[in-house]
Amino acid sequence: MDNLDKYRIVIKKILTEYYELANAQVISSREIEVSDRLALDEERDQYLWFRFGWDNKKLIQHIIIYLCIKDGKVWVEADATDLCVVDDLLSAGIPPSDIVLGFHHPNKRGFTEFATA
Repeated sequence: MDNLDKYRIVIKKILTEYYELANAQVISSREIEVSDRLALDEERDQYLWFRFGWDNKKLIQHIIIYLCIKDGKVWVEADATDLCVVDDLLSAGIPPSDIVLGFHHPNKRGFTEFATA
């Protein structure tokens, strides 16, 4: 299995586990029609866990985790959790040299142990 296939499998597994954990804790209410959703697009290598719906009259649109694969590297574009997705990517065998912290400005990425692009 090449790295690209491995990375896709790892990302889908991690996001699915997070999503299922979050959905096990959902509280239902008449005023709130919000749900977590997964969008796993292997063709474009875009992987998204987001929250969408209505809280009374307020529209909720929130990216929870957004990962993508560009040029053979896993880009962590957004992580609004305390689940430490980067730690789980490392634990699954993805080396720091293949992880880009896209949520950091390009000038700051060189100060981390991860890839700059």
